[in-house]
Amino acid sequence: MSPKKTIKKNLILDAAIKVFADKGYHYATIEDIAKEAGIAKGSIHAYFENKLDVLLSIMLLFWQKINAANDRKIACQKNPVDSLKAVFGTFQDMLLHDRQSLYWGKILQEALPKIHMIKSERLQQKQLDIENERNRLIQTIDDVIRKGQKQGRIKKTVTHQILRQILGGSSQMLVYGLFIKFNQGGGIGYGENDVKDALNILIDMFSV
Repeated sequence: MSPKKTIKKNLILDAAIKVFADKGYHYATIEDIAKEAGIAKGSIHAYFENKLDVLLSIMLLFWQKINAANDRKIACQKNPVDSLKAVFGTFQDMLLHDRQSLYWGKILQEALPKIHMIKSERLQQKQLDIENERNRLIQTIDDVIRKGQKQGRIKKTVTHQILRQILGGSSQMLVYGLFIKFNQGGGIGYGENDVKDALNILIDMFSV
């Protein structure tokens, strides 16, 4: 894809992220995305099969970025506890970079259709790619926790699967609270830096 086409494709994805987060995937339309991007509706179909293709592309891009960043970070860490903080720090950095980034957190909660319900083979493969990237992140977290438990740096009071769920669930709920705060108003009593600090404190509670 030429640089010009790549820029336009990214423009569409950026617009779709905002539209999907504001209206919800099921209520958003290709027309809404085109209007937000400032382009003609037909331009979107030149890059994506349909609205589902746009959603899948957004999710795949997110998980690919997360895993690529984690690979770089873990390679620089020697302590599993620091690696664990780095991994969850990546997730937070992606979502808390700026207010626009918080839209990612809302979109990630969208339920994707079952693969057998997707008619396009290309989109079926994209759905599989998303699952592979998600599983890769889960495997990375599990590997770090198991390594830390084996080295005696992370407590064995819970299994690595449970600890992963505790940390992952806490991170997602805290970030979603910020999205509600910024887009619907109301005081939740914490900000972006508090989310990062809270996850590090929670990780320290399970470290030795």
